[in-house]
Amino acid sequence: MPVRRFNYTERKRIEERNVTLELQETDDGEAPTFTALLNLAELDLPDDARIVITARRGRAEMRFDWGTVGAPAPPSDCRLTDVPVDPVFRVMVESSDRKILALANSVSPRRAAGRESLLWLEEVDLEQEVWRLRFDEPGRPVLLVNQTIGGMSAAIRRDGGLQGTILPEAFRAILTRALIVEAHPPDDDDSPWSNWLRFTESFYDVDFPTDDDGLDAENDNAALSQWVDGAVAAFTRAQFNAAALYAAARR
Repeated sequence: MPVRRFNYTERKRIEERNVTLELQETDDGEAPTFTALLNLAELDLPDDARIVITARRGRAEMRFDWGTVGAPAPPSDCRLTDVPVDPVFRVMVESSDRKILALANSVSPRRAAGRESLLWLEEVDLEQEVWRLRFDEPGRPVLLVNQTIGGMSAAIRRDGGLQGTILPEAFRAILTRALIVEAHPPDDDDSPWSNWLRFTESFYDVDFPTDDDGLDAENDNAALSQWVDGAVAAFTRAQFNAAALYAAARR
């Protein structure tokens, strides 16, 4: 089978505002499905250019032909039978000779009924590491887990002991990234990290340190770190019982 090669020369970027992807999950064990609304008019693409949406998770990938720019035609079956866990999508517009004319990479879908994930899971080759965080875009951290450990993604979703081991430290790293590394203002509702800070406020009712507290260039990061530590402790109390997790680990 010949290797498929893409030409990335002069391709256009499909912005987040041009794509609305929604994931519909089921409670009966069936594969989730998805819908996509595309607005590509402003990109001035040829009407006969083909639209392709792919869903992937680790090495698994599914391709969905979506008609053309001039006549979008969603397939009748959008079930994610081969990538059922936390898929990431790519939206691509191709010419007849398979030149990529426009691309949106790593599009995270919304959850139906207003359920939207803050932290995404992705299985990758981490060699000897069990997990790692990746920060591709502000406000959209990805929890990478080692794909050589069978069932790791599913285990994180179900196993309270594993969650209690990984998620508090992941949460600490995320808040540190948002508040100290990238220094996003906590009161900025337009910040890409605002959803994470609102989530934190739901269980940690402690005012964020401000200049009125006597912060200066020498101690502001220390105060921020102390606030993060308190938030992580509150998160752990709200989500996990450390004594129960320890007992379960000893069984």
